Amino acid sequence: MTASSATRERLKFEFGRHETFAVRHGWLGKGIGHMTGADKGFNDEETAVVKLGLGTRMVKSLRYWMEATGLAEREAGDEGARRSRDLRLTRLAQVIQQRDPYLEYPATWWFVHLHLARRTNSIWGWFFLHFHERNFDRAVCLDAYVRHLRLNAAKEASQQVAQRDVACALLAYATPAATEPHDPEDGTSSPLRDLGLVVKHADTGRFEKTRPPDGVPLEAFAACVALAAADVGQEAMSVAEMLGRRGGPGTVFNLDAETIEDMAIRAAAEFKERGVALDLLGAERRLRVPMTDAADWLDRHFQRIGAAA
Repeated sequence: MTASSATRERLKFEFGRHETFAVRHGWLGKGIGHMTGADKGFNDEETAVVKLGLGTRMVKSLRYWMEATGLAEREAGDEGARRSRDLRLTRLAQVIQQRDPYLEYPATWWFVHLHLARRTNSIWGWFFLHFHERNFDRAVCLDAYVRHLRLNAAKEASQQVAQRDVACALLAYATPAATEPHDPEDGTSSPLRDLGLVVKHADTGRFEKTRPPDGVPLEAFAACVALAAADVGQEAMSVAEMLGRRGGPGTVFNLDAETIEDMAIRAAAEFKERGVALDLLGAERRLRVPMTDAADWLDRHFQRIGAAA
């Protein structure tokens, strides 16, 4: 491999577009509503500031969060032109708008997290797909992130920029330990904390990646398996692959082998009519999930629990 080809294969990372703000309660619902209106979405920043009731930096942050969480995507530009900066709502945003406009159901946030964790050119993708420490402090996390960027990013970030990315990731996901006080009415906290994927221990200042205490919705699990299998051109995944493969439920949702096996059995039973099956290949069981839009899986979740459309 030549130096030039190695450079071409490096990822163009996004740094600091969150403006140091973790996504907050109410933001994504506001963003969907704003993009549905006749105010040109986020193209007119001054109008967005007034309509959303947020500061200029927060509006920039929300625009990023809409894109990073899979709720908005950039419009295609003219052929041969640079990609447009205009955003449009995705199918996922449309399902949320119909089923859970105020993003009150935990399943909605699991699908938001699924998109974030699979965003490979970001701090979110690195933290869940590449950073394998279960117990760590902020300095260890930062050093690992900087090393990853040095090896994989087309352009390295400064130490300050990397620090802000790591700080935002921990701010977004790390919840106080159950034995420690926290204010549920804190409007600046991120709903991603409620997933229980990262715990902060105040007594030591250390962080811990944890298995989600309330479990992962079957539909989010199935969507993750389908996406991870498609990444490598497969139609099915074994428990070992679901556990360890980058982008699978083991890395995205912090699940262990026993939980993955249990969820695979339940998914095959629940969604048999939708083509989900647990096949036996030799001595190995493999979960087969038909590839479909992840938004359809979220819609199926609301159908299953009987949420009103």
